Amino acid sequence: MTAEEPQKVKAGEKVGPGTYVCIDCGRELKVTEAEKDLVKCPSCACENYQCFPMTHIRPDIKTPEDAVHPPKRK
Repeated sequence: MTAEEPQKVKAGEKVGPGTYVCIDCGRELKVTEAEKDLVKCPSCACENYQCFPMTHIRPDIKTPEDAVHPPKRK
């Protein structure tokens, strides 16, 4: 999977930090916690999202703490 091919996830799944975009209305949900249950879209109640986790941007981002304070690149 590449950054150009976002993963699809469904409400109720445990997700990590990243941006989740509703496939019906386009509303973005930003998740900053690890292992959080994804909720139905607050706008349209859709259960399906495209997932843009932090790991797609930087593979060294693995936790919410890493997202807030990214590790220094070598």
